[in-house]
Amino acid sequence: MKKILLLLVIPLFFSCNSGELENANREITQLKKENELLRRELNGYKFAPEKVCASVESLFESGDLEALRDIEDILKKYHPECEELKDVQDKCDKIYADRKAKEEAKKKEKMAAVNRLKKEYDDVSGITWYYNPYFTHYNNINRTSVYIGKSGSSTWLRLKMSYEGDSWIFFEQAFLSYDGNTREIYFDKYKDKESDNSVRVWEWIDVPVDSSLEQFLIKMVDGKSAKMRLSGKYTNTRNLTSTEKKAIKDVLLAYNILKNQK
Repeated sequence: MKKILLLLVIPLFFSCNSGELENANREITQLKKENELLRRELNGYKFAPEKVCASVESLFESGDLEALRDIEDILKKYHPECEELKDVQDKCDKIYADRKAKEEAKKKEKMAAVNRLKKEYDDVSGITWYYNPYFTHYNNINRTSVYIGKSGSSTWLRLKMSYEGDSWIFFEQAFLSYDGNTREIYFDKYKDKESDNSVRVWEWIDVPVDSSLEQFLIKMVDGKSAKMRLSGKYTNTRNLTSTEKKAIKDVLLAYNILKNQK
């Protein structure tokens, strides 16, 4: 009988101890959390404003607005009446104003690239065309250029390549290259290519520029040597002039600004 009672009491004893242990662990965890909160509070009061602000000047000189905001938050919470708080706030406002001014200056600088282009508005189609300001790309000239179309929120880029000479070349392929890198410019000879003649002959294409070709052009205008080749029954190859390269570069810059406008 004693053995039976002992067997019944032992599980009950361990059950009670287990419950008390869980409660004790919960209380310890809660005490740790409260202790951490108290530690943070004490740290806030522990450091005098002058200690908290020890690095303010160097942070201001380096323009570290985020770090100054952190110091401002500490002062607001623990030392809201101190003189240092106003100084930190003034410095934060100054850095913020300088940043905004620089951002606005950059925007104006970028828009200047757009404003330099020649702009023509077609009131029938509702399209505004942006062309290079240095020259007009007539069809009867040997030249490569890009220009921009914009209608509403849509902006696109087009590439024009033209040939002028005393005899036809009847080109069916077009290429651009720079420093050993070559890109074929695909076109529909029935839709994208045109020709004309008088005393001399002219052949040209006008094609849309996709993102892949745009990236090629960006690299090409910064290359050492850029060339265009028109090839068919005969072939014509020539180097792009520095003016052509700069013109393409400027239009590409303006295009990047226009397409990212909101």
